[in-house]
Amino acid sequence: MKNKKLAGLLSLMFPGLGHLYIGRYADGIGFLLGGGVLWGAIVLKGSYLFEMGGLRTLIFWGGLIAVYLYALVDIVRRV
Repeated sequence: MKNKKLAGLLSLMFPGLGHLYIGRYADGIGFLLGGGVLWGAIVLKGSYLFEMGGLRTLIFWGGLIAVYLYALVDIVRRV
């Protein structure tokens, strides 16, 4: 049996790592891609994302938080 705390910690570090740890490879890759796209946008357009304000900023940061929270809740449920 896999360690629930370790799976949760891995998922907090980056979405999908906890899923890969417990052997749910398809879910893990999906979360890795989703989180990677959002973090890639931060790296490539970081200053723009911080300055744009308004609804776009809310949607972007809300999406990033949603991916992290969903990955964390999903991994804790599955272990």
